[in-house]
Amino acid sequence: MGAMKSIIMDAEEQCWDQVSDIIKESEHVSEAMNRASAVFAQAGLIGYLSVSDIDEGVGEMWNEQRSAYV
Repeated sequence: MGAMKSIIMDAEEQCWDQVSDIIKESEHVSEAMNRASAVFAQAGLIGYLSVSDIDEGVGEMWNEQRSAYV
């Protein structure tokens, strides 16, 4: 794997870790999606991942975390 791809994948993993915390703090999934998009944009990863990919990932993580409380 190339060095650049490794850097991008590490940045993506760090963003998803931040998103996990955001989901725990958010009142609604749409809030988490908006905040997650901002995290990925700040990291320069919009384009590498689309907003719809991020929203889908947030939705899945939201459902997983919320199902643990039911």
